[in-house]
Amino acid sequence: MRTVSIFTLTSLLATASIASADIGFAKAISLCRGAVPQGTLLGIEQRERNNVWVYQGDMYDAALTTNWGPRFNRETGAALGVDVDTPDEKNLPNLEAIFARLSEAVLDFSDALPIANEAAGREDVMKIAFDLEAGILAFQVEYFDEVTKIYVDSVTGGVIPHHGAGDDVETTASTTSLQAGVALAEAALGAGWNSFKVEAEQEDAGAVVQVLLFNIKSGMLAAADVVGGAVTTVTEFEPIGTQAEEVAALQANWADVQTGLSAALAAAEAAYPACGVNEVEFEVETEKTGTELFWKIGLVTADLIEVDFFVDATAASGGGLRFATAPINGIVGDVDGDGVVTAFDLSQLLGAWGAINPPMDLDHSGQVDAGDMSLLLANWR
Repeated sequence: MRTVSIFTLTSLLATASIASADIGFAKAISLCRGAVPQGTLLGIEQRERNNVWVYQGDMYDAALTTNWGPRFNRETGAALGVDVDTPDEKNLPNLEAIFARLSEAVLDFSDALPIANEAAGREDVMKIAFDLEAGILAFQVEYFDEVTKIYVDSVTGGVIPHHGAGDDVETTASTTSLQAGVALAEAALGAGWNSFKVEAEQEDAGAVVQVLLFNIKSGMLAAADVVGGAVTTVTEFEPIGTQAEEVAALQANWADVQTGLSAALAAAEAAYPACGVNEVEFEVETEKTGTELFWKIGLVTADLIEVDFFVDATAASGGGLRFATAPINGIVGDVDGDGVVTAFDLSQLLGAWGAINPPMDLDHSGQVDAGDMSLLLANWR
């Protein structure tokens, strides 16, 4: 039997440790920016070059006339040189579009990596780079299996869902179906009623377009269900809790709305032809710079990418700010829409107890009761 001394074993372990060392993406990103301070980093990858594993950056000047590729030894961080070239002309349109949006980015590469790793359930990142995905400025993160790709919204940090043909995707309807549903609901309620939310649902009766409206004068709410091109039910009700605050905001700002719900749907269709829409909701955001009014449209593109698309409601149809983010999917029981179900949501539901209030009637039983509380508590944070 061969005897190995403690000294020899220690040396072997040390050598193995050095061989498997990796400075990591965060350090490599910093080294790239330090090596070419005049360049903007758009991507970085691990690759084998001349039998040595390296981190190589992908950097450009603002005029997109020069492309730098700084290289560093993956194990030691030693600088191995900087490749200099001119950008490929076929890539210029995409590069120009990315550069035009870079000021929007809130996250950096190092912020996006752990988000992508959690979503992928792995950490063997091969490459991370800016990309425009379904109109979103995102980080595309690729892994060494050469199959897994995760897209992280550079503004919100949300992961952009990419669905397969057989995936269970939320119920959606065409923009024309939703526009027809809105028109029928408004006609059924009459003058003074305005649609501010619409959802596509699949129920026992079939595809249902659910429209929520408010009365500009009385402040009352109404819910209308449209099935098969006809209004089947209309329920008028008093706003409760945060609903009353929402109605007050609608009444105070509705005069500034230039693009209505149907026009917002048309804008979504123009941006994402043949998309399916799950939900549209009017949002009032008050910032230090003033009040912003948007339509938030949850949609699935024709190639099955899920997106939240926003339309400026204060600009005439066809103009104004439009942007997209990774979707924030609603949770049953999240009454205030903050992404989690908490005691505040429970207090809102209890405030509507026993009432006929469709938005609070989570199980669609006809009134707010124990069945709705059970659904809310099932999603408690």
